[in-house]
Amino acid sequence: MKYLQPICLLMFFYFSSCNGQDYKNTTSEKAHLSEKILKVGGAFENSEFTYIGIPATIESIDTSAAWNLEGSKLIISGTVYLPDGISPASDILIYYYHTNLDGKYVHVPGVKQSMPPTKQGHTHGFIRGWVKTDKKGQYKIYTVKPMPYPNGKEAAHIHLTVKEPGNISEYYIDSILFNDDPLLTAEIRKSRKNRGGSGILNLMETEGLYTGKRDIILGLNIPDYPKSK
Repeated sequence: MKYLQPICLLMFFYFSSCNGQDYKNTTSEKAHLSEKILKVGGAFENSEFTYIGIPATIESIDTSAAWNLEGSKLIISGTVYLPDGISPASDILIYYYHTNLDGKYVHVPGVKQSMPPTKQGHTHGFIRGWVKTDKKGQYKIYTVKPMPYPNGKEAAHIHLTVKEPGNISEYYIDSILFNDDPLLTAEIRKSRKNRGGSGILNLMETEGLYTGKRDIILGLNIPDYPKSK
């Protein structure tokens, strides 16, 4: 995925997509608008999609619309830590999305969290959701293993975006990759920035159920992140 910055005014940024499609705002989005945002982490593609369709209430556990598909069941869990890497961080919003079993981002009408395409046809599809860490900084996502893009040139991955409470903007962290993926080359491994910590997971498999742990350290290797945070 190439991380590019859509050019939009901040107010317009959240009341409609950069591509001209209007979306209903939630209480969470309006609260986000009221903050004086400190931009960190650099530009990334479609950052505003983080808030499209976001529920008013978000739990520490989420089950994606893919859980009932025929693919390999996958449970991702982890703990989010403050920048000290020790103290758990509560109320951290994590937005995730990934491809379907054909390696595509597809909108499925009628699926609650599915994102309708913009006028340019851009969408994060129907396998997307949000979790918010509990008092112990923990979260859990039930989904299926994604597939690589159809061109077979990029390893299967799960995109993650983090939004902390307060005035720091959302920022992306290293996508989740799978250590046994044959498309995860030495070159790709070397190019990883370890934003928020390593996103390469060693999966455990028990009777067809895969589990992996993705811990996150806030601000780690995130450009422009305030040192005093």
